[in-house]
Order: sequence, then C-alpha cells, then structure tokens
Amino acid sequence: MIRSTSEKERGIALVMVLALVALVAVWAVQSADEDWISLRRAENMQLASETWLAVESGQALALRTLAADDTAVDSLDEEWALDWPPFPVDDGIIAGKIEDANRYINLNDLIDAEGKANSDTVAVVKRLFGRLELDTQLVDALVDWMDSDKIPYGSGGAESSAYAGKAYTIKNAPLDSLNELLLVYGFDREVLKKLTKVVIVRPSKGISGVNINTAPAEVLLSLAENIPQGDVDAMIQKRKSAAYKSVSELTSGGINLWAAKIKPSWLVTQSDAFVIRVEARFDRARWTERMLVARQGDKLQVLSRRKVAGL
Repeated sequence: MIRSTSEKERGIALVMVLALVALVAVWAVQSADEDWISLRRAENMQLASETWLAVESGQALALRTLAADDTAVDSLDEEWALDWPPFPVDDGIIAGKIEDANRYINLNDLIDAEGKANSDTVAVVKRLFGRLELDTQLVDALVDWMDSDKIPYGSGGAESSAYAGKAYTIKNAPLDSLNELLLVYGFDREVLKKLTKVVIVRPSKGISGVNINTAPAEVLLSLAENIPQGDVDAMIQKRKSAAYKSVSELTSGGINLWAAKIKPSWLVTQSDAFVIRVEARFDRARWTERMLVARQGDKLQVLSRRKVAGL
C-alpha cells in the first residue's frame, strides 16, 4: 500500500521530534554533570578556604604561645612544648605542635659563611650518622652538595660528575629544606626517615646551639667522642623533673665531665628557633603547614612557611 504524502510528513515529523527529545536528554545530562562539577568545585574551594583559615588561626595561636613564653630557659615542660591534641573547630578538626629547633643538629652548619666545610660540625654529623647506622660517607657527599668548591670532600665526596645524567646539577649552596636531601648523591627515603628526628635545616649562624633540656640522646651523644650513654640517660631523666637553668649546672658536683669535651657554643639552655606545624581537616579537605620561627629576645620572626604532607 502506498502511503499518502501526509502520512510521510507525519512520520518525518515524529522522527525529528524523537531526535530532538534525544538531543534535549543528552543536553540535560551534560548540563546536570556540569552543574554537579561546578557545585563540587565550589564546595572544594569553600573547604580549602576553611582549612587554610583554620591553619592560619592555629599558627596565630602558636605564635601567641611563644610570645608569652619566658625566654630565660626552654624545656619540655613549658606550655609551648606540651601536647596539642586535635580539637574541633566548626565542622572540622585542627591539630598542631611546636618544637624548638635547638633539639636538632642543623645540617647547614656543615659549611661556614665562605662556603667551606666546617670540620667540627662534619665530625659531629658523622658520629650522628654512625649512631643511626647510616653510611658516614654520605656526610662527605652532603658537604660537596653544599660547599662552594669543586674538590670532592673526604672519601665519600661527590662533586658535579656524580650528578651526570640527572635532571639537575649540584647545588653548591646551603639546604633549603630537609626533603632536598633526596637530591643528594647516595641519599634515599630510608635515610631521610632516620634523620627526620635528629636533624633540621635552618639558616646557619656558624654553630646552632643544642639545647640540653630538649635534645634527644642520639644528638647529645654525637657532640663528642666517647660520651657515656649512662651519663646522658641520667641527665635526660633529671631534666624531666627540673630543667637545667644553665650549662654550668650540668657539670656541677663533678658530674657529666663529658660536657667539657664539647665546644661551649654547642650547648645552650635557651632555644632561638622553633618549628610550628598545624594541620586542619574539613570533610575531605586537608591542609598542613610547617612554619620556622626565629626568636631573639622577645621578638619573633617568621623565616619560612610551606605546605607539607602532614604533621
């Protein structure tokens, strides 16, 4: 049977309507996806803003705590050193901690102001590496990464030729962060993990004093040859009940004679720099920052702040 022209036209119209409906449906789905993505993006931006502002607030609180601190002596029983458990803020959580930088050995002390190796510091750091069961020749490679000359330092030196084929060249300048060690010849994440609890990277003034009230045993035992483990353990136990008010108090009564082997400027009871770490979490958003603060008298100066992976 031959269809009439009107029937053909109605059929074509129906096909066009169906096609149009399909196009509208596709557009609606795409529009809904775009709207969802836009809403998600806006929500993420809001969460990011909330976490950033929470971190700012935490840092302000930490700076206020340090500003109120009695600078005569710094020890682990002071308010700034106490545990800072996570606490709720609106719909999120904020956590943080403050540590004095003087409990650690400053790796930037390995070179002096002229870019030459500081042999006294090199000896200390090598003893520290030995205590951590790390290859002490790594210290030679680190010195070469930082010093200004092109002569390999010690038996483990690693100058420019050691970085042939790398996407970067030797730095010949002080470290900017602890993670930079991963660029140095021979260093890896396992080495970095062991060092994190005993060393720090901060601007050097020649020698960064080690606070006898806060430093861990591994650091104290590395400051000179043949320091008795028992003496350091007893010293750490004593400071838990009463902080040392001065370095001379450490050796009063003829005890801790090992301290006489150490350069006077290496030992202090006051800390001149602090590390503030603050983390905020709102839903799926997380923001963590590390702030390095120098203190001179009652003045605080923020030296650096950077986003990090976590506390």
